[in-house]
Amino acid sequence: MTPSRAVRQHVTEERIVEAALALIHDEPMGSFTLAKLAKRLRISAPTIYSHVPNKQYIIERVRSRVVAEIDCSAFERLPWDEALAEWARSYANAFVKHPETIPLLTTNPVQAPELVRQYEIIATALQEAGWPPHEIVAVFTVVESFVMGSVLDLVAPVQMVQPADGEEYPVLRSLVGEADTLRAQHTFELGIESMIDGLRARLVRVAVRPI
Repeated sequence: MTPSRAVRQHVTEERIVEAALALIHDEPMGSFTLAKLAKRLRISAPTIYSHVPNKQYIIERVRSRVVAEIDCSAFERLPWDEALAEWARSYANAFVKHPETIPLLTTNPVQAPELVRQYEIIATALQEAGWPPHEIVAVFTVVESFVMGSVLDLVAPVQMVQPADGEEYPVLRSLVGEADTLRAQHTFELGIESMIDGLRARLVRVAVRPI
């Protein structure tokens, strides 16, 4: 048996997904290609297609791996607004472990059943709360967009705002002078609170009233 054939026999769909996730971690910012994946697995690109149907399938399997830890069970026991906040926190916790996947996953359509199933649960809860049908997808998309941006802040250096030496910004310097390891988390919680407050107020204005 030749070495190349021995390697090929050990390639499985699971190994492809694991290698894809590792590749995205090593080469973030949307540079994921099947050619790079095949090189990492030490196989030819066409060989990949004997295990998975296409690139989009691999991306969705990677998404499934990342979102597996997102918990939306709060919708079974809490009002829609509190549950949405808990879902946002769980969503952020899952992606903090894999922030490099964000550029790729946010530019590809969501088909992963693990996440689509959560959308169905959330959409049902929002509908029951009185949200108009045309706003429901927008509501949880707003939350997702906030979470993805917040994850990038949560994994960034502790102090992002750093005026250059010699520049005069007295108020700003007094606010950011001391590094705060909880800054990003505080910002995240402030964002959630503000967002949920805004959604509550909007629901009062747009709610579908039962006849």
